[in-house]
Amino acid sequence: MKYSIALLLAFFPSALIFGQSDFQNWLKKKEGFRIEPFMMLQLWSSYSVGQEVYNPEQNQYESVDDRLNVQLRRARLGFKAEPYEGLQFTIAGAYDLIGRDVLAGLVGGTNNGSIPNFGIWDAFFQWKIKKNSEAFNLVGGYFRPQLSRESITSGWSVNSMEKSMSQNYIRRHLVGAGPGRALGINLGGLLLEEGRSVGLNYNIGIFNPVTLANNGNSSGSAFAPLVVGRAVVYLGDPEMDKYKIGYDINYYGKRKGLSVGFGGSWQGKTDVFESSYAAEADVLFNWGPVNIDGDWNFMWREGSRLSPDDQVRSFTYASNTGHLRLGYNIIAGKKAFLEPSFMLMQFNGAKGLTGQADAKAVGAFSGSERTYDAGINWYLNKKHLKLMLHYTWREGDAGEAGPGFTGNQYFSQSEVGAIHRGNWLGLGLNAIF
Repeated sequence: MKYSIALLLAFFPSALIFGQSDFQNWLKKKEGFRIEPFMMLQLWSSYSVGQEVYNPEQNQYESVDDRLNVQLRRARLGFKAEPYEGLQFTIAGAYDLIGRDVLAGLVGGTNNGSIPNFGIWDAFFQWKIKKNSEAFNLVGGYFRPQLSRESITSGWSVNSMEKSMSQNYIRRHLVGAGPGRALGINLGGLLLEEGRSVGLNYNIGIFNPVTLANNGNSSGSAFAPLVVGRAVVYLGDPEMDKYKIGYDINYYGKRKGLSVGFGGSWQGKTDVFESSYAAEADVLFNWGPVNIDGDWNFMWREGSRLSPDDQVRSFTYASNTGHLRLGYNIIAGKKAFLEPSFMLMQFNGAKGLTGQADAKAVGAFSGSERTYDAGINWYLNKKHLKLMLHYTWREGDAGEAGPGFTGNQYFSQSEVGAIHRGNWLGLGLNAIF
């Protein structure tokens, strides 16, 4: 023992000298790199009609006044940079929904008060693993799992005024929260060959949603990671020639191509369900002035609960949701770039009392709802500056549930409770600086 200690003491000074050698092989920062700030705003005004709020004392729905509402629907402030060749980062903060009236017909919560809240919306890095190749990219941080085209497409890129709220159903199914973000790591890439009309985009990621327990800070006593994957085949022009995790719909007549995507997710046992999984298919078609996009998501959760006769009922609850959206570019008098558009969204869940009880037991949605959006967009500088005039109307079906049902978005509003959601006419400005 004494011999070992003596040998270590004799070696230690030599190790210190060796460790202090002049190391020169540090990674070099990208020449001329700079941090790029950005700001994004959606300033919307709306006029809502037909909104109703449930009165539990009277066991009936009561109309509220039709109303004008001006709000910052979405607002972002952030920065991005590429400090090392092939290594990028993006951080974006959000102060959405300032001025939002919860009794207006639009969706979402509120962000009012003497000082509105500001929080992190995205925070991730992207590393191109192989130089001069888009085939392998690693993304890590706080971002959207790559599943469902509508969920992973920015609200500034869609051509309906509001995004299809099918995204909310699949996001809550995946991570338990409407923003749809979670901490995780994703491997993805583009497989494109110059001169060929077929290409592939792929993503596979693992995430740890922590919204199910302890006030949204844990997955609960039982833990299982969320695994998500999606692949897209390009026919004709690809959607992108450099890998990214954000997507567009309108290519302003420059793309002639079809994108067909398929994806799925899996999560094992948590405190809320035995397992949760999903499958989806999506499409984007651009051909000259025509823009068509859509997706459909199938969602399942396995769980158990006590039935009214005190027997344990094991079940698999299924629901589905998706959208279809059409747009057509028109150049008016060689001065105005216009796009009339139409969107249909549908959610389908259980309408029987047994299925609705199953849904509630595993934190899923039930009943059904449908949304229509029709309007026109005026692009002043592509998606960077856009004016919109749209009308949105809705239908909902609570199935066998009685008044006061809050099983899906048509029938529920945060900070209010049970409602019948109204229709609205909207005028909006979207701007990216």
